[in-house]
Amino acid sequence: MVVAFLKRLAWALLLLALQVLVLDQVHPWGYGAPLVCSLIVITLPLGTSRSEALLWGFGVGLVADIFAGTPGIGSAAMTLVGLVQPPLLELMAPRDSDEELHPSFSAMGRWNYLQFIALLLLLHHVVYFGLEGFSYFRLEDIAISMGVSYAASLLIILLIEKVRS
Repeated sequence: MVVAFLKRLAWALLLLALQVLVLDQVHPWGYGAPLVCSLIVITLPLGTSRSEALLWGFGVGLVADIFAGTPGIGSAAMTLVGLVQPPLLELMAPRDSDEELHPSFSAMGRWNYLQFIALLLLLHHVVYFGLEGFSYFRLEDIAISMGVSYAASLLIILLIEKVRS
């Protein structure tokens, strides 16, 4: 159990370093930055309790907020992803899967895992950019930023998953 926690912590620190040092400086076409920190919560195993997922989401979001200068926006979005991830994983996991299923292409199948990532990432981005804009006056800019960031984030996460597997 301690070893699994330390592996998850190392994975979180690696993704946070990638986010803070590289991806926060990348703004495709001047809109939104790719946000890949949600992958930490998305890849929590099947047996993870909802409270543990909430703590991971809040903790990772808080660290990302501290370095990005976004007061509470990342924490709120990641906490919501942590709330939704366990029941969505139970719903989308194969019926014959074991108790400690780790979400991946090989464990869930390509299409199920892609849908799982895309849904949670979309939820994260809608909340993140909705709170960041916090106005209906710039709805077009918010939608463009969210779309560009979502596409770039999904592409980077798929590349990370390809390397990870």
